[in-house]
Amino acid sequence: MRTLPIIVVALLPLTSALAQESGKKKITRESYKLSQWGGYRLSPDNSSIAFTKRNRDEEGELSTSHVFLYDLKTRRTTQVTNSERGETGPRWLSDDQILFRSNRGGGQKWWTISLSGGEGMPLFTDDEARDSGTLSEDLKKVLYSERTERPDKDEWEEKQKENDDGYFADLPPDTFSHIWVYDSESGEKTQITAGDFNCNGGAFSPDGEWVAFVSNRTGTRTNDPRPSNDSNIWVVSINGGPQRQLTDNTGPDRGPVFSPDGGLIAYTGSARENKNADSSDVWVIPFAGGEARNLTEEFPYSASSPTWSPDGTRIYFTASKGLSGHMYSVSPDGGEVAVVFPDTEHVYGGYSLSDDGSRWVFTGSSLDETGEVFVANVDGTDVRNVLSPNNHLGEFEIAHSETLVWKGADDWDIEGILTYPLDYQEGRSYPMILQIHGGPHGRYSKTFNQSSQQWAAKGYAVLRGNCRGSSGRTYEFSNANFMDWGGKDYVDLMNGVDHVISMGVADPDQLLVMGGSYGGFMTFWVVTQTDRFKAAIGHAGISDWFSFFGQTDIPNLLAYGFGGLPSQQKATYEKFSPIEFVDQVKTPLLITHGDEDRRVPVSQAEQFFVSLRKAGKEVKFLRYPREGHGIREEKHRTQLEIEQSKWFEEHLPPIGSGQRGKSARDRRQDGGI
Repeated sequence: MRTLPIIVVALLPLTSALAQESGKKKITRESYKLSQWGGYRLSPDNSSIAFTKRNRDEEGELSTSHVFLYDLKTRRTTQVTNSERGETGPRWLSDDQILFRSNRGGGQKWWTISLSGGEGMPLFTDDEARDSGTLSEDLKKVLYSERTERPDKDEWEEKQKENDDGYFADLPPDTFSHIWVYDSESGEKTQITAGDFNCNGGAFSPDGEWVAFVSNRTGTRTNDPRPSNDSNIWVVSINGGPQRQLTDNTGPDRGPVFSPDGGLIAYTGSARENKNADSSDVWVIPFAGGEARNLTEEFPYSASSPTWSPDGTRIYFTASKGLSGHMYSVSPDGGEVAVVFPDTEHVYGGYSLSDDGSRWVFTGSSLDETGEVFVANVDGTDVRNVLSPNNHLGEFEIAHSETLVWKGADDWDIEGILTYPLDYQEGRSYPMILQIHGGPHGRYSKTFNQSSQQWAAKGYAVLRGNCRGSSGRTYEFSNANFMDWGGKDYVDLMNGVDHVISMGVADPDQLLVMGGSYGGFMTFWVVTQTDRFKAAIGHAGISDWFSFFGQTDIPNLLAYGFGGLPSQQKATYEKFSPIEFVDQVKTPLLITHGDEDRRVPVSQAEQFFVSLRKAGKEVKFLRYPREGHGIREEKHRTQLEIEQSKWFEEHLPPIGSGQRGKSARDRRQDGGI
């Protein structure tokens, strides 16, 4: 595997100067518009990789996606498809034939193409064929989920035409998601599950005769007094008929995958009901029924995406671990969990196993490069970096980043990532942005972060911390913020800021803070608790937990995190609501929000903005029509970035004003450390 040079901080100014002389670009929204590559699959003989690529047009916007091949021996890349409508999701059918999806001819459908030449041909010629779902191994059947129709469908549609469409909120549902099978030989679509419950996540058995799926049959809904996320694994014949329950955990079971011989089903599950910061294990259960076995009971991290080896002797799965993430394997009989790929500077993902089970193809990202493509033996040996879609980001100046550990509340170890200003000089301190992730059970990883690089190019240091409540650690760590959202997690983050100040990197008089979703709440919370930050930006943030409970689509997250309903835990909901402390705000705040946000409704921003304005605080409110929880439209994203930069630079003068890059002598004169 390619080895990156070790970069010491003292050499960074020289590195940056050399980069500028060589014509390298700073990372900005305008300059950092790269092609998008993905969907890597090894050919049956392991000699080539199929993938998709989307180029940029003259205005920098992404064009349609096409299928390409990379020959591992000759290192040549060949374009396979080129329709105006584009192609996605390549899959090898043989060494000479590839399956892909395209809406050429109208509507997304499966197509095949021979590498020996010729045009793409539709997989199914039936105009009524199902165009999405899971294909059977013989490519003759499609497994998919679809909602049933309302019993009063015709009557309801007539009422809608007449605007006579008033309805009662939260009545018991009268439509349900069920499993269907499309048979290309008969042209028939058959509903194989039925009942007043939802069935999803179907998987074919190896012989194509059975389907495993997931169903929650507790009969509860989100707003019920006692909702339940208890879902289980069921099986049914592809012809329909009796449905047989396999698992009976009190928590959620998900993602069934048959073993190659069809005798076992692997899945992820938890025995804990309604735990929002839950941790999943890898389980197996006999297809015929019997006792389920937890294969990762002693494994401290949350497991996901189980995959069988072709010989059925190992189950591979992934798990986040701190700032990294790994692939692991375990025997279906139990025993020791083995790490497949040891920790390196890269965080790997997007794994795809070759048909013969001997090789992996996967991607990797590090703190200073992204989108690298690797192949390796199935046991994790012989890791080779075979493709660099972005040329190791060699055309850009990359600011140095490093992982940190500091002491948080209760003397706990807290992990984070510090990105230095692009032109950092050792011995000088700089303005620093504290970025706070969402969740609260989100996390940062040691991967390339475009946002941090863009701020670093403007002269800021950026700290991203994984305070308690973050995922990627133990179940206990992820739940350590129970009834304390804004308590010790806030202390963890402030201690991280102090740690970077003690390193001499951050100027204590030039601090900024920003975040979105839960990070938006925490930004609002920070400015009500301290005046150490010169400016703040909160996107899609929560200002009042009490009202948020009745507005959001995830009220059960609060019922769990705050230990009960607002009426039961009124003091806790109010204790951590920023709107309760508006009078304490001294930091200029920019609020941004999408008008169509269902997760955090825009009313949370409106009430905080009005309260701050009425209290005479410095605040602006930037809102975006049509946007949801994240900002998607290109012009909106561009404006958002411009306004964020303007807000921070307005409250911390740009480089060259004499306010940035202070030496130790400057800090002493200013009263700093």
